[in-house]
Amino acid sequence: MRGISTAITPRATIPLQGTISDDHGIAAAAVKLSVVDGPEVTLPLPRAAAGGALIDFPAATPERVAIEPLGLAPGRKVSITVTADDDCTLAGGPHTGIGDAMTLDVVAPEVLMAMLEAREIILRRRFESCIADLAQTRDRLAGGAPSPVARPDAADGDSATGNDTRLAEAASRAAGETAEIAEAFRLIRLELDNNVLLTPELEGRLIAQIADPLAGIAAKDLPALVAACRRGLGRDALVRQADDVLARMRAVLDKMMELESFNEVIELLRGVIRTQEEIRTETLQRQKQRAREALERP
Repeated sequence: MRGISTAITPRATIPLQGTISDDHGIAAAAVKLSVVDGPEVTLPLPRAAAGGALIDFPAATPERVAIEPLGLAPGRKVSITVTADDDCTLAGGPHTGIGDAMTLDVVAPEVLMAMLEAREIILRRRFESCIADLAQTRDRLAGGAPSPVARPDAADGDSATGNDTRLAEAASRAAGETAEIAEAFRLIRLELDNNVLLTPELEGRLIAQIADPLAGIAAKDLPALVAACRRGLGRDALVRQADDVLARMRAVLDKMMELESFNEVIELLRGVIRTQEEIRTETLQRQKQRAREALERP
């Protein structure tokens, strides 16, 4: 499952990605949805109808499984299992393969939103630690003896020593950590989308203000600082470049720390969700009442 953690809302759509393969070819495949202490539904996978030895469900076009038709209420659990039958014609065949069961809690939208808020706070703390590590190494370089200025013919592979090397190592660590945090924010956005909770405001904050800038820092700014350290650019120049990178990182951190404003948007969204649920409940009650009245008419 991509963009799904341990819990879903009753209206979620679950994207499944991966592969199904067999030397004899795939005859059929399906997704089995089993509600704990409830019904079981089996949905065929159309891609298996064409047969073949390998069926691919890539991240760009996963198999999407809608949960809403099950009519699950918060508090229930649903188990998801992928099964496949091979096309073996030998004795003892065909055979059935069963994937690992994936069990999810069904929760109210506001509960899932609170879980994602908590995850964002953890990511922010990781990023704060990343910035602190880089800043501390930068300060150590600024307070040390000047490193030699790079020769005009210095190559990227020429390694500096001492504080220059430590700054390069810190920047390299920060690049890896920042890239992971950027991807984690993209997954939060995807999870909101899969659970029908994504709004333009949330997407703009998570992607345009946080994930995209983080990805740019991880792919360009921090590697450029690593390269400058290895060239032995000189202490003053390295400190200035480190300051520029830290300023960009702290600007993104400021966006992460706007959690109060973010929560205001969340509260507005929760109000909309509650209103929608009330409208749906009232509509269903009216439909049932009309059906009863129609049956009672002579």
